[in-house]
Amino acid sequence: MKRALTETRLGYYASSEMRPTRSGDYLTAPELHPFFGRCIGRFLAALWEDAGSPGRFLVREYGAGRGTLRRSTVDGLRLDDSGPAEAIEWQTVDLPHRSDGTEEPAHAILANEYLDALPVHRVIQDGGLREIFVAWRDGWFTEVLDEPSSPELAAYLLADDVVLSEGQRGEICLAASDWLAQTARTLHDDGRLLVIDYGHDAAELFGPRRMAGTLLTYRGHEVGDDPFAAVGHTDITSHVDVSALERAADSAGLEQVGSTDQARFLASLGLGELLADLGRAASTDPGDYLEARSAVARLLDPRHLGGFRVLAWGRRGPASASAALPGFGAAP
Repeated sequence: MKRALTETRLGYYASSEMRPTRSGDYLTAPELHPFFGRCIGRFLAALWEDAGSPGRFLVREYGAGRGTLRRSTVDGLRLDDSGPAEAIEWQTVDLPHRSDGTEEPAHAILANEYLDALPVHRVIQDGGLREIFVAWRDGWFTEVLDEPSSPELAAYLLADDVVLSEGQRGEICLAASDWLAQTARTLHDDGRLLVIDYGHDAAELFGPRRMAGTLLTYRGHEVGDDPFAAVGHTDITSHVDVSALERAADSAGLEQVGSTDQARFLASLGLGELLADLGRAASTDPGDYLEARSAVARLLDPRHLGGFRVLAWGRRGPASASAALPGFGAAP
């Protein structure tokens, strides 16, 4: 999975910047409409004020892709005439990446639909825990079952209090927990880490409704389940294990300061108001309004982007509990 996505000149993310577009393979929330970035800007503006309105406010974004979130966020801050528009310094980090912990501490770390693309181990309960490896036979890729490559895989399921049913498949993303532990070391003392992704608690992720696991592919806005169908030309993702992330954050000295879904998060930051204001403006083109209304509906739909998990952490201590975090309260 790692090589299929990131191999130099050949991997999916390495070969084109046009994947997350209407003419590409899928749409992330920032690509869907600038309103998403506008809401993120309001979240960052509140963090900036809580930090004492510094003249330089470092934001580090993982999985930045074409930079759409940065552009729409900064543009939104200017439209809101918000102070941090000129104070923000935006750093972008894309796959593949491995932190050595020496990065400058960031006031805000964002990971929007990043963790689902980190490589996973695939396992299956087949008279005991077995790992699903990739082999090359008769000119193409195939699956081979063998003993797990690391005792960490069984320990991971044990920590999740998970026992797979016979024949059940699942994905274990050790890389996501590693990423969180590494990222925690680069968070400013009063900074916040924000993760947005499709994910579930372990009991649901490895529950009886998911006997085939969650590994999916995206190509041409169509969803598939064969990672060997078009290697290097197809996005490969797996749902995020929220329980494992929470354990990793706790071990890294972080305290969870927010947990909700994307619909509530965006509504609390005024997404509905943005659409209403656009509709009331005499200069609004009807086509632009209809496009925005469609995007907002998708962003709020619990069956689509609205159901994504939104999680926030800060360093453990008084600062984490000092103020309510924007986006995690009731919608205005």
